Amino acid sequence: RPAIKRAVELSVAAQARLTILNVVNAALPDEISHPVQVGATTILTNQVSEDLGDRDLDFDIKVVVGDPVEEINALATKTNADLLIVGLHRKRTFLDQIRETTMEHLIRSSRIPILLVARPADQIYQNALCGIAFSGVCTNALKTIALVAPDANVDLFHAHQISFRQEAEREFETWKAVYPIPPNLPAPTYIEGSASDALDQMFNEQIHDLLVVGGHTRADGGRYFIGHFTAGLIRNPPCDLLIGK
Repeated sequence: RPAIKRAVELSVAAQARLTILNVVNAALPDEISHPVQVGATTILTNQVSEDLGDRDLDFDIKVVVGDPVEEINALATKTNADLLIVGLHRKRTFLDQIRETTMEHLIRSSRIPILLVARPADQIYQNALCGIAFSGVCTNALKTIALVAPDANVDLFHAHQISFRQEAEREFETWKAVYPIPPNLPAPTYIEGSASDALDQMFNEQIHDLLVVGGHTRADGGRYFIGHFTAGLIRNPPCDLLIGK
């Protein structure tokens, strides 16, 4: 529900077309899936109308039967979407421990940025925190902030290994020279330790309502398309999470 409300607010602000998609499990027999489709269409239409009030928005409701990841990515391509907005993953304690979640699969396979809505969408984003690894993906993530939180205060942080502060500062200067990052960004806070430790420190120092990260682990592309740090955030985000591509 918060994802729909956030999607409505962002679409109205950007004067963008909004497509709401619900995917019904393909394993359901027709006599069950058809009533589910009809009911989902009614519920989603009512929710969007409730969030809109008397404001105008070009929106479309689609309820289809199939595989969630395939259907979502296909429609994102067909509609030339700029942003994918999703709600929290439904936790399944046992299955989540032994395999990749549907949410992780979706975010890994998406070609466009993803906004994972984890908190009530009661106001516009005020304070965005961006973890940077001096890569092209991080640059794309920073640019996406302007789409999602154009008026937010932006803080940057970088986690580095012990005694590698000077090397990290040089990497930052090289990154700014190579990639066209948005202007007027503050210098990052350099934190010695793991990315998780750095994130904890930043959240202890200031409240942020949007966390921004890149989908890749390292500037060179990394071993995984989604690193362990990002995968952990997808499962347990401290606030709304924006993942750049």
